[in-house]
Amino acid sequence: MTTRRPLLLALLALLALAAVAPGRGQPASATFRPALLNSFSAAYTSSASGGLTRGDQAAGDVALTRFTFSTAGRLPLGAGLRGTAGLAYERTTLDAAAGTALPGSVQEVSLALGLQGSWTPAWAWGAFLRPGFYGDFQQLDGDSFNAPLFLAAFYTPRPGLTWVFGLSANAFNDQPVLPAAGVRWQLAPAWELEVGFPRTGVTYRVDPGLAWQAGLSVVGGNYRITDSLGVPAPGIARLANTYLGLTEVRVGGGLTATFAGGLGLELSAGVTILRRFDYPDRHYRLSGDGVGWIRLALDRRF
Repeated sequence: MTTRRPLLLALLALLALAAVAPGRGQPASATFRPALLNSFSAAYTSSASGGLTRGDQAAGDVALTRFTFSTAGRLPLGAGLRGTAGLAYERTTLDAAAGTALPGSVQEVSLALGLQGSWTPAWAWGAFLRPGFYGDFQQLDGDSFNAPLFLAAFYTPRPGLTWVFGLSANAFNDQPVLPAAGVRWQLAPAWELEVGFPRTGVTYRVDPGLAWQAGLSVVGGNYRITDSLGVPAPGIARLANTYLGLTEVRVGGGLTATFAGGLGLELSAGVTILRRFDYPDRHYRLSGDGVGWIRLALDRRF
């Protein structure tokens, strides 16, 4: 992964420069969901403490709390183009038992840039870029800079049905380029099905101001670790100046209420069925499952 990272970062930088050339817009990110464009959003999530294993060996335990905030606004572009630009911040605190090979926290500070247009009435496209710093923030340098990119095509054969086909690039991921596909389908006036990444589930809208959701979601990120976490096991190199991939797979449900002025409040809860902390450069992975989580979110569409 280390040898190909400079080439991929150079490619992403060229794409970003091309995006701000005259007559063009600025692309945003895979983690900057289109549903939050031209809005602000803040969320707090807490996952209970649970044991971790490496293979069949116990390797400590950890509880997670996550705070996220993002805001974005419209960019004035030419006919047929829609652009957005904003800021995003995320902090994940890892409350781990002594001796567990995990940092105390990881953070993200990034720009959220987006450009969308259409080819035909049925086909549209989007480019989303999120350049910024991703790491433990013990030492900020060029190695903590990343620019996750998501390119997507949207096919809407009829109202209420949209297919999404995409490609994501993330230089900090062990698999830096991945395909993506999904669908959003209005099954009935009150029912919507969403299949894809990072969420698969159903939504039932009781009325315009109240909706229930249930499903599966994937949260996490990839971060530069500069702090020395020691040698976690015989035969493993020291966990310092490396990369951590954090993944939680959650199932659950919740309620979203929408108030006057576009203000929305969400309360949801469930169970984390998979936790994974992966240091691919060091071939060291911790796994866990079966802990509860709760989430409170507030957003407002402009």
